[in-house]
Amino acid sequence: MSEQTISRRVILSYGVLALPVGVIGIPMGIYLAPFYAGELGLPLAAVGVMLMLSRLTDFITDPLIGLLSDRWRPAMGKRKVWVPIGTVVIMSGVYLLFRPPEGVGTLYFLCAVSLTYFGYTTLLLPYHAWGAQLSTNYHERTQIIACSRFFDTAGLVIATIIPAYILSRPDATSGDILHGLSIFFLLGLPLCALITFTGVPEPEQDAGTSAQVTIPQALKLLSRNRPLALVIAAVFIATIAEVFRQTTTVFFADEIIGVENIGIVYAAYFVVALAMIPVWSRIAGRLEKHRALALALGVVVLTNLAMYFLEEGQVELFTALFILKGSCYGALALLPGAMIADTADIDTALTGENQQGLIFAIKAMVQKLAFATGQGLPLILLGWVGFDAAGGNGVAELHWLKIIYGIAPAVVALFSIAALIPYSLTEARHRELREYIDRGGKGSDAKVPEFIQ
Repeated sequence: MSEQTISRRVILSYGVLALPVGVIGIPMGIYLAPFYAGELGLPLAAVGVMLMLSRLTDFITDPLIGLLSDRWRPAMGKRKVWVPIGTVVIMSGVYLLFRPPEGVGTLYFLCAVSLTYFGYTTLLLPYHAWGAQLSTNYHERTQIIACSRFFDTAGLVIATIIPAYILSRPDATSGDILHGLSIFFLLGLPLCALITFTGVPEPEQDAGTSAQVTIPQALKLLSRNRPLALVIAAVFIATIAEVFRQTTTVFFADEIIGVENIGIVYAAYFVVALAMIPVWSRIAGRLEKHRALALALGVVVLTNLAMYFLEEGQVELFTALFILKGSCYGALALLPGAMIADTADIDTALTGENQQGLIFAIKAMVQKLAFATGQGLPLILLGWVGFDAAGGNGVAELHWLKIIYGIAPAVVALFSIAALIPYSLTEARHRELREYIDRGGKGSDAKVPEFIQ
């Protein structure tokens, strides 16, 4: 597509699909371990191992779906066709994972969570590539991704209101929360998928895209894309840090602080996150996207470190720090996707092809590996130090919990900031890049920008 502005209706129709997906995203990191380990009795370390193993297939499925979404051209549309496919797969996984029968074991958990993650791949990989192709404008891309992240965060707000309501009832459990969330998801996803499918145009067929580029060739070409490598590295490290903390939040809030209803705290967290998305979009417009992302990560580091020093009963201070961290969530959700969409233009300039599906597949594969690491590793560590998910822990176990929740993710996030320092694809350079592509790009007599040679 050209630099022409797309309508607000199309942007909203594109973004709404992220709403139901947002409802189950964070809860999978927050409530799965307390439910399967604390209620169903699976060993905590085993749950952590299964979560990590479930992501191994992503190294096959992510590039496969990415390439298929780039090259398979059914009459329905090469991006659109994945909306109904992905909807069916992820709904099946969520039903099995959030509503398991009695007596399930680790193998059932592994299969259910693997199917759910595969559903994420088949639905969201083509969806993100679709969004990257809706516009080539530097700032309009940010608006498109911001709209998607706005709906995603709105889904997270819903995913905190539902648990807050459920936890207000006596004897409510993590299983009750997952059951309630699954009802909203299973009803809402088909409706939102229909809106996106009918309301968003399929990207124009890419005349320059060849079906002859192999995976090794594509990866070799992408290795020349330094800005992409840097943002992928930052996403990988930041995701580990964020999920590391999320996975242990329920344990920390209950065992260390004594929070009675973590659902209310999360509701405030994501309401602030939702309100801050347009703010971070404006900050990125003033500072450049990578600097805005580094700023947000800096705040995350400070709030995580502060959590280590909290003691029992400091619910108000915990909530304040938690909400401050929530104000940065929009930047972490919005800016990496917009930056990757920009770096995909470098690949187009180098190859003459549009491989957004493959590029987002690489990003998704790396991010899922980071998610598995960040979700599985703290559970394994807690199991090693003798932490009991059902409660009744001693001083040593609780001190380790504070280190794993506060110190460890803060240290990891610092490396993510370091990865962003050399990032160089500014607005001015992106404008030069788009001018080169629009004049004919690879194979033409247009002047190649020096920074991509």
